Amino acid sequence: MNFDYGNILTRAFQITWKHKSFWLFMMFPMLIASIMFIAFAAPVFLFSENDEMIGLVFAGWLAVLVLGSIASLIFNTAGITSLTLGILRTERGEGSTSFMDLVRDGFPYFGRALGVVLIIQLSIGAVFTVFFLCIALLSVVTMGFASICLQPVIILLTPLSFLVVAVMDAALVAVIDEDMGAWESVKRAIQVIREHVWKFIVISLIVYFGSTILTSFFIFPAMIPAMMGPVLMESGVDVSGPMVAVIFVPFICLFFGIMSLLTGVTGTFMTSALALSYLRLTRTAGSEVVFASDEPKNATS
Repeated sequence: MNFDYGNILTRAFQITWKHKSFWLFMMFPMLIASIMFIAFAAPVFLFSENDEMIGLVFAGWLAVLVLGSIASLIFNTAGITSLTLGILRTERGEGSTSFMDLVRDGFPYFGRALGVVLIIQLSIGAVFTVFFLCIALLSVVTMGFASICLQPVIILLTPLSFLVVAVMDAALVAVIDEDMGAWESVKRAIQVIREHVWKFIVISLIVYFGSTILTSFFIFPAMIPAMMGPVLMESGVDVSGPMVAVIFVPFICLFFGIMSLLTGVTGTFMTSALALSYLRLTRTAGSEVVFASDEPKNATS
């Protein structure tokens, strides 16, 4: 089958731009991360001078870490499942693509989608996590020398990390579009990506670098409030108490607001491009999506 990169990227952009409600599905993890950051940072300002509260602060941090990780896993899985369903319905031109309809109709696939996410994260993802933790530990021991020496290995692993994302997105398409179980979907996704590995790498690299360039244009202005702190300290200004709130509260709101929006846009575009690539390569573009409801729905934007 003729694999047209331009057609896939153009179609992915059309889906991303037309269905702006899809962005919300990819904003969930960043919103949860912002809540976790505030929960971690607040005790530092509130109890920094109270040594008796240190134990309670550490217990609170541990609770935030555990509960935040669980919430992030659940909301991220639910979001990407509904997003994938929305992309498939848009590509087919059948079924409702409204936000609440996709949330409701995505529930029947949530269990298998969560299984896909756990299988990938506890296998391939765990290997990457252990590797980068080892690099971090060696960097601390060798004062950064290990990270410099291992840069070629890290660069070689970058395409593999993109393939992990591709496997997850392809497996979720298989869950919804081909009505497969979690294990079968992962094996199906690995089989397709292994047969067309370079196509997925090229698509992922194009989207990744394009998203990075777009993100950089918006992140730098958002970092200006944070840069004011060191400048004021060098100028002899007492940066403490209310001054910290004046500088960093607007920064936190601006930074996480922009990052959430950019994550929603770029995440939707990446997921759309990978899902469409899987559909094109498996010749399923003409088949019907398995909907959560047997009742026909009118397509809406």
